[in-house]
Amino acid sequence: MAALLLSLVAVVPIISMVNPAEADAARRVVLGKANMRELDPNCGKSNPGAECTAEGKITGYQALSRENPGRNFVVPFEGKVVSWSIELANPTKRDTETSLGEVPFFNSLFGTPAQARISVLKRVEKRKKGPPRYKMVRQSPVQILNPYFGTTVQFALSKPLNVIRNQIVALTIPTWAPATWKPASCNDSEFKLPACEKAEKDYTWRGSRAPDKCSIGFDLATREPNEALAKSHPQQKVGSVKRYGCYYGANVLLYSATIIEKP
Repeated sequence: MAALLLSLVAVVPIISMVNPAEADAARRVVLGKANMRELDPNCGKSNPGAECTAEGKITGYQALSRENPGRNFVVPFEGKVVSWSIELANPTKRDTETSLGEVPFFNSLFGTPAQARISVLKRVEKRKKGPPRYKMVRQSPVQILNPYFGTTVQFALSKPLNVIRNQIVALTIPTWAPATWKPASCNDSEFKLPACEKAEKDYTWRGSRAPDKCSIGFDLATREPNEALAKSHPQQKVGSVKRYGCYYGANVLLYSATIIEKP
């Protein structure tokens, strides 16, 4: 896997009980709110020296985050997802003497434009061994992200998504999204600092790739994707079942979902 300033490290999620402080008397909860409040995406001029980390061609959900203890994106009650948000970096557009332009780099790897949507997942086949499998229950429309680079944008849903307790709200990225936080202690891929080792346990998310296809990358000379990237696909068909075989540490997917309880 090529080691460039532009990192293709995937993020791993874990499910969490909603923090009571996030729910108000009206039983309204914002899953992922604390992650977005405390963390910033890595790409762009605002983060000089940071490795630009983006994700693409995957559906994933944040499982663990030190900022938001518990099962981060597990639905706590029956209700409706009325909106969702994503925190976006402002990736660079042109090459410099020391680095590649981030937008054309990720366009060439994942496709264009940058896109995302949220999805509601239900775990199936719980008793079977191996990585969990999830059924796609419903999903929001796809949103083009480029106009919102450098901002945190909220998308209200004209048709809210019904959810029930213990379902998961995931982020689906058909192309790519610069909405990933990675700690600076994990920038060096050859020498792992103790702080990075701790971050790998504190921040995790799970993605829709096969267990042996987790390390996406490309050939430096040809820019051709490796097999893992070539076979990486988000889950986008309602009713489909997909194995979530990759678990990524020391990364956070910066998205949120607002749920209002059913009366």
